[in-house]
Amino acid sequence: MILNRPSVNSLSLEMCQAISKSIKSIESDHPKVQALVLTSSNPSILSAGLDLTELYNPDPQRLPQFWNSFQQLFIDLYGSRLAVICAIEGHAPAAGCMLAMASDYRIMASPTSSSSSVDNDERRGGGVGTIGLNETLFGIAAPPWLGQLMIRTIGFRKAEEALALGKLFSPEEALHLGLVDKIVPNDLVLDRCQDTAAYWAKIPAQARVASKMLARKEYIDDLILKRELDNQHFCAFIQNDAVQAGLGAYLDSLRNK
Repeated sequence: MILNRPSVNSLSLEMCQAISKSIKSIESDHPKVQALVLTSSNPSILSAGLDLTELYNPDPQRLPQFWNSFQQLFIDLYGSRLAVICAIEGHAPAAGCMLAMASDYRIMASPTSSSSSVDNDERRGGGVGTIGLNETLFGIAAPPWLGQLMIRTIGFRKAEEALALGKLFSPEEALHLGLVDKIVPNDLVLDRCQDTAAYWAKIPAQARVASKMLARKEYIDDLILKRELDNQHFCAFIQNDAVQAGLGAYLDSLRNK
């Protein structure tokens, strides 16, 4: 599955809906397919995160629909019967990091030569992209369920600090924390993801999915139970005057770069 919303695959209402629809279509229309590689048409970035134009001076009618589509995207990706292997060839900030964390396995690019790769037991220096939940840098906070996903992924103390400071991690840092599972040279990311997807697809599907949901179902069910309240809280938070001012200043800074 190739994300292709120029230029940085930002997640608008329609983009969230399109990704969800694609996941569900593969699941229903191709029952023999057991794995997919999630990647980007732009190798420099998986996704820049939420489309901030959805959040700045938002349409009060559209905003709850937008947030509902983002919640649904997470539910569909995190709870998919498919083994989702995420190819991170460049940056994955904010909701781009969510896409990675909601996958089953994450492979990120490093600047090392094609002759070597590293996994959790073989770390090297360098870095070409960054990954993390950096929402605080533009004046908003990650929703509770996304913050908790970071805690589940890298541990309480590291996540607490990362969320507060809006930290973005290099490939080596992300590997050390467990935010990604492997780093390989940039030109090998897709090949390694395809190999990994093929390996996961060989595991008996019923057992693999059951094991996946042992770790994820309770978390998904909790979000579904609190979904409407989460939507209300997010919409109220985003429309706060101070938050809107912060978003406006951040967007201005981007235009002036």
